Amino acid sequence: MSSRRIVVYCVVGGVIYLAALIATLPAPWVARAVERASAQKLQLRAPAGSLWSGSGRLYAMQRSGPPIELGELRWKTAWPALFTGKLTADASLGDGTRSTHVEASPAGTTIRGLDVTLPASVLSSFVPGLEAVGPQGILRIRSESQRFDAGSILGLAEIEWRQVRVARAPGLDLGSHVARLRGGGNKVDIELSTLGGPLRLSGSGTWTPEAGLSLSGMVEHDAQPTPALGTFLSGVCNSYAQNRCRFQIKL
Repeated sequence: MSSRRIVVYCVVGGVIYLAALIATLPAPWVARAVERASAQKLQLRAPAGSLWSGSGRLYAMQRSGPPIELGELRWKTAWPALFTGKLTADASLGDGTRSTHVEASPAGTTIRGLDVTLPASVLSSFVPGLEAVGPQGILRIRSESQRFDAGSILGLAEIEWRQVRVARAPGLDLGSHVARLRGGGNKVDIELSTLGGPLRLSGSGTWTPEAGLSLSGMVEHDAQPTPALGTFLSGVCNSYAQNRCRFQIKL
């Protein structure tokens, strides 16, 4: 047997061994990867299975207070893609029947078919300042395709916040609203609008890695608000007047 053929056999054998090793990594490795990718904001508990196929309970970690349970996360990895230098998997969360397709490589990560429903309280874990008001309601995050590279985000996404309520004003209906996001490289453009309810929200803004989040716009309501709504807006908006509240947010 020639030395060249021996080298080829060794290379092929090494690739097969590496693929098998990756595919059989235990589920706790996935748990550690989730924590690192989310900067410790998400935690996967009771992981079972392997990188190949497994599940665990996903939690959002709050700055204070108990973790927020988001549901069971299930995943299934397509091992043949390992030979192309990519890691691909289908994942689903909670009771959702639709799977999200994730494709990761050294060049970046692509997410397709994202459609998840979460408790709005999870916003406290990711948006500074919201923990003080106690966001409540339902979040629905949707995107047909998103691409994340080093310093770049491409694709469209929608974040719906339905049945908006806050613990600071229990029982007060603040409507349902949506943020539409357009990633165009190193900047994400954001458009705010209302789906329904007593408040009408309009505004726009951007997010960049360097400058963070910047939003501005207006919240309006009809001429005769409920006493509770008027009191709430007066307390949270310094510019509240004539049924309007102009806002500017920088994070």
